[in-house]
Amino acid sequence: MSGAQVLKIPLAAASASPLFRSVTWGVPALILAVALIPDRENTPLLRGLLTALALLIFALFQLAPRRLAYTLTPDAVVIQRVLNQTRLPYASLSARRTSGVLGMRTFGTGMPGYLTGHFTLSHDGQGVSRVLAAASATQGGVLLHSGDADYFLTPADPAALLAELSRRGVGLAA
Repeated sequence: MSGAQVLKIPLAAASASPLFRSVTWGVPALILAVALIPDRENTPLLRGLLTALALLIFALFQLAPRRLAYTLTPDAVVIQRVLNQTRLPYASLSARRTSGVLGMRTFGTGMPGYLTGHFTLSHDGQGVSRVLAAASATQGGVLLHSGDADYFLTPADPAALLAELSRRGVGLAA
């Protein structure tokens, strides 16, 4: 593993249905619309707070997907999210492709291009049913197993990621 360098891994293109996208983007639009509706109880302070909330949510929706990143360092996979990062040392890691599809979010964030936290996984074929997602799409992923957790990632080229992980000493599961 000597000579291993830092390598940024591109993410898969975001996938979300038009309905999901419109509902997600509709939330800040609805809050902003409520703020702008003339009403006696809608004081300037309340209007300002609602407008600020709508802009904050809009900014989060714009920035969060750009903050999701995977980096291979000389000794670990680093998963970067908006608020934190996770280091998965190669020594305790195994990896494989999955035909699984992210299902219900049980705790975390789910918006177009940014799926993080605890999710169910269906159709895996090897029995994994709960994952920690750090994904831009709901399918086409790679599972990294570390300790007692399975991480669902969606690199743009899963085969290239697995080949590079293997080169860095990670065991590949069938």
